[in-house]
Amino acid sequence: MKRRQFWSVVPQRVRFVACAIVCVAVLVGLAVGFRAGFDTGQLPIWSQPIAGAGIGLFAGSLVAVWILCLGYVYADARRRAMPAVPWTLITALVPNLLGFLFYFALRRPIMSPCPQCGQPIHPAQRFCASCGLDRLTSAPGNTPPQPVLTGLDSNPV
Repeated sequence: MKRRQFWSVVPQRVRFVACAIVCVAVLVGLAVGFRAGFDTGQLPIWSQPIAGAGIGLFAGSLVAVWILCLGYVYADARRRAMPAVPWTLITALVPNLLGFLFYFALRRPIMSPCPQCGQPIHPAQRFCASCGLDRLTSAPGNTPPQPVLTGLDSNPV
């Protein structure tokens, strides 16, 4: 999957929260590093804040990636007409990334909207469950088959 496709699926609020978490983690790392640098006095005063900021950046990035992936699962499940909250909880709570594996193994195909009423239709479904529209005959370029006329049928007696 391309990055643009991933970013287009993840909700904007989730992207904002992930960015805020990284920024806060870096600031906390800097603050802890300054405090540790003044308390110990063993290392140069500039090394402790840099190390703290690096640790904060690493930890914040891990949490942000986790939140972005959960946001992707939530939005993708909604896009595929699946229950979004239970799937997001499964992916968050099942350990060792098995929840993500379950989601990607069991997810449904993306639904397409009905041309008449706009309700989502499964790609293998021929008729819309909401309005009863026949997708095969209503698609542009598709016309219902015409009966073949033979020589006997074309001349009425």
